[in-house]
Amino acid sequence: MTRMKPLFFIIGGLLIGSIICSCQTQLESDFKNPPNSYKPMPFWHINGALTKEGIRKQMLDAKAVGFTGVSLLPLAEKSPTRPGTSPQFLSENYFERYQDMMDVAEEQDMEIILYDDNDFPSGMAGGKMEQLYPKHTMKRLDKIEIEIEGPLIFNQKIPGIQLMSAVAIHKETNERIDISSFEKNGRISWSVPQGQWTIMLFPLMKDDFHKKYLCMDFMDTVAVRHMINETYEKYKERFGQYFGNRIKTTFFDDVGFWKHPRNWTGTFNQKFEELNGFDPRPYYPALWYDIGPETEAIRNAFFNTRAELLAEGFPKLVAQWNEENGLRSTGHPPGNYDPTPIDMNADIFKFYRYTQIPLTDAIIGYQFGQNGHKLISSAADYYDRPLVSTEIYGAYKEAHFDSLMLYRSVMDLFVRGVNMVIPHGMWYNPKKVYIAPLVSPYSAKLKDALPAYSEYVGRSSLMLQGGRKVAEIGVLYPFEELAGWFRFDNPDNVRQGFYISPITDYQIISGWLTNDIRRDFTFVHPELFLDKKYSIRDGLVRLNNQENFQEYKVMIMTGSKIISLKTLEKLKSFYDKGGTVIATTQLPYKSTELGKDTEVISIIKEMFNVTPKEDTKLLSAIQNNNNNTQGGKTIFIPQPTKEQLENVLKEYQTDADVLFPDNPILGSDFGKFSYLHKIKERKNIYLFTNSSNEDITTKVWLRGKIVPELWNPHTGKITSDIKHTYVKRNAIDYTEVDIHLLPVKSIFILADQK
Repeated sequence: MTRMKPLFFIIGGLLIGSIICSCQTQLESDFKNPPNSYKPMPFWHINGALTKEGIRKQMLDAKAVGFTGVSLLPLAEKSPTRPGTSPQFLSENYFERYQDMMDVAEEQDMEIILYDDNDFPSGMAGGKMEQLYPKHTMKRLDKIEIEIEGPLIFNQKIPGIQLMSAVAIHKETNERIDISSFEKNGRISWSVPQGQWTIMLFPLMKDDFHKKYLCMDFMDTVAVRHMINETYEKYKERFGQYFGNRIKTTFFDDVGFWKHPRNWTGTFNQKFEELNGFDPRPYYPALWYDIGPETEAIRNAFFNTRAELLAEGFPKLVAQWNEENGLRSTGHPPGNYDPTPIDMNADIFKFYRYTQIPLTDAIIGYQFGQNGHKLISSAADYYDRPLVSTEIYGAYKEAHFDSLMLYRSVMDLFVRGVNMVIPHGMWYNPKKVYIAPLVSPYSAKLKDALPAYSEYVGRSSLMLQGGRKVAEIGVLYPFEELAGWFRFDNPDNVRQGFYISPITDYQIISGWLTNDIRRDFTFVHPELFLDKKYSIRDGLVRLNNQENFQEYKVMIMTGSKIISLKTLEKLKSFYDKGGTVIATTQLPYKSTELGKDTEVISIIKEMFNVTPKEDTKLLSAIQNNNNNTQGGKTIFIPQPTKEQLENVLKEYQTDADVLFPDNPILGSDFGKFSYLHKIKERKNIYLFTNSSNEDITTKVWLRGKIVPELWNPHTGKITSDIKHTYVKRNAIDYTEVDIHLLPVKSIFILADQK
């Protein structure tokens, strides 16, 4: 490529040419020497007594390896071998040491991420929620079953805080009677009719917690405001002058239901009726049992209500406080990548409705939760958030963690939409690390690798922050199936976050698309799909964002027996207007709207020429014989494999923006070859990553006639005039480029947008 030179026109062109050249030169300069704001800023676990000298030394050592900020993470003492933070969290002596940290940050041009509590999860306020606001700590929903034979008078004291529901069920007829109104002054008295009955009481109970202090009720807005006053406001009083300069971001941790799957709140019934238009109390048994044909729809109403309460609680009010104070909120709920959100974070899309920087928690081990990390970046895509952060490496095994692992994990997340990195992490006393690994200048095996790693993260984040992602496949997130299947106290005792139906395959599809087929996609939430943000025209679903707009030529409906009728109707509109719909494993035949199952079956039969409930169990071959006059196509893959899905996409989406004519097949699942395509400031930015131990040599076709350059994030080197040729595929122009990636390496290809 001939590099653009300054143009000096007598009229008009002088300014235009100078601006173009200046912008390009600045990007090249920043890529070679990335600004501090793009580099990693790790957690700094304070497992010991803070001193002014210790703070200064460790921050200077952190900067020397390229960490241009830190997040001071105060710890509660666990044991003599697991010391906590001293001085005591939120004490005046603690704030004096925090000021020492601010002084060093000011002097060294470093940034401080404000971690909002004493250990995790957030919401303990260092014990003040338990001490000062005990009525606003976490609560759970219990179930009490009593077998009884009528006629007689049932009289029972209600335990706990309040009665959410009381239901009597006839053991032979399954007649269900709401007896909640018979509760008075903490007792329930009901005249039991003839027969065998099971009486179920659903009391709200004060919950204990698995940490040192009781945690707040995240769904209680009064509790959240108390927490903000006891933590965030205390920092503002003392360090408000640093907001927006040294302190730009706050961090919350594990806000959700981990170890508390039956987390509930006192205003639940009121919110349920407001959202759904009917009284929830007769339906509480559905949270544990199948109550008949309406079970899945009722569970959707329950768990959608809980998702709304959580979203409008902690994350909303904390984000609003940040916005009011010129800051950005980041953080995560538990299990944000897990197969089901129902007992972990309620609904990951709704959870991040207000948070300025959605975050994916990439912890426990390499590739753990890998197929779910796209959920967080997809939520960011919908809300048009330019930043997606990651807390990364926490609880990886120290023995298996080396300098290559620094790169493997982060590059896998970069191609899944992450562009801001918070490593886990540094420790004040590096000899007493109790959540491995140590990612610090005091790690003998990592210290020499950290400067280059920090530069790599800086260059990659520079290229990936902002702009719009090019993804032409939308994958419908099966929230209704996840909610309709879920029940409390699941009978198989499946780990939290993993209790899903056998037909739930959306994360399998996610992995195939990213890791094997190599077609990028975005998850689409079925309820948000109904928003006007998603318009349908000329065989496209368009996400109408100001910056990160996207256009989907294909919609994939993963395995599910239940769907919102309204969502299905909009999906059919896409098909009617020329769109392609691919379904896998199970076609839906139930509706989240009560009494609408017949309409769902009718639409599915019209679209796929299959009666879903009966026929799909008998099918083995791909069903792809249903087209319409507008060019719409439907394909059903009843027993999907990655090869089948790849072949379907080759046939029905022939003009993808990135194609691999000879798609590489890796020898193992340890590490992946993947890509990401963004457009930013009128430049195509393609990232290709190889986190495996294999050499990869392949050709890639990039749609359009472009003049590519190689930008190496490991070295900062920019190579122009790389070999490329122009080819046609089905009358579409492509640029063919050869890619060679050594193990655990990545490369950017840049080209001006035509």
